[in-house]
Amino acid sequence: MTSTKTADKVFPVATFISDLPTNLIPHSPQSSSENGLASGRLVIVGDVHGMRKSLEALLDKVRFDKRKGDHLILVGDLVNKGPDSPGVIDLAIKLGASAVRGNHDNAVLDAAAEINATKDSLLHSVGVTGSPAVPENPEADLPRDPAQDFETPDKGVSTTTGISMKHSATTHSTALVLSPRQLDWLAALPLILRIKLPHNLASSLGDTLIVVHAGLVPGIPLEEQDPYAVMHMRSLVRIQGDETGYIPAETSGEESWVMEWDRWQDRLASKTTVIFGHDAKRRLQLGRYTIGLDSACLYGHQLSTVVIAAADGEIEHHVIQVECADAPVVPTVSVEEGDRKTVI
Repeated sequence: MTSTKTADKVFPVATFISDLPTNLIPHSPQSSSENGLASGRLVIVGDVHGMRKSLEALLDKVRFDKRKGDHLILVGDLVNKGPDSPGVIDLAIKLGASAVRGNHDNAVLDAAAEINATKDSLLHSVGVTGSPAVPENPEADLPRDPAQDFETPDKGVSTTTGISMKHSATTHSTALVLSPRQLDWLAALPLILRIKLPHNLASSLGDTLIVVHAGLVPGIPLEEQDPYAVMHMRSLVRIQGDETGYIPAETSGEESWVMEWDRWQDRLASKTTVIFGHDAKRRLQLGRYTIGLDSACLYGHQLSTVVIAAADGEIEHHVIQVECADAPVVPTVSVEEGDRKTVI
């Protein structure tokens, strides 16, 4: 999972790392009143996957109120597979939410570009080979709706155009229902969101919060993390002969990457907690310096959030869940690189 091998799988990234503005970070009530800083909460939500009703139920449960300074952050995979991907993006925009790009968001963006390229190819083909003569059946030689060219059960070759497709029919369907405005909003999301917590407040989360979709490799600076790995990794493989070197892996492995992250943080003076999603198989993960929020809402389980607030001289955080409020999706299975695994 290196940049050289996976660069073509990453839709162009406008912003790799973004810092959450100071005015959105919880501060003590005194600092907030004196300096106009945020007195609300950070509500960081796991993978939504188009499950808008579940997201609304979770926000209702935590009594999310933007007017009181609450700020919504989504850990990626806002879209795809669930029933209302456009609705999730519209709600995020309405609430002024922050988010990071997930692997499914990336795939939908790439599929949208693939669809546009195919449309151009089809139109060019019709323009070059089409006859100006009017056929006996006026509709017989009209170009098909490009959307029909993606109604295949899985990625492969389009049955009507012969054009190779990198993404599944489900991903193409999601790309087709998103508006240009929604796609542009999705494309502008960073891969990493950094939150620097106030130094005058005690915090078990450390000095910094990092929100990513899948994970980070310990010992590698944020700026040097591999974009593909940030959206796809689930475990680490130790580099032979290097006790501190790791290669990120998409497979679950014997243990999650968070185990090594926690061990690495134990050796550092300044702690960084990573909040992520992606690993639905392991569900909610609560490490010392890691919080995994993908609790498989897409498959009928819970949608999870960690709510972070300033109170009594410290940063407090609580994990809250709701049961899935949408029709669940049946997991599918795919074979990738010889390893059989659930696609999530």
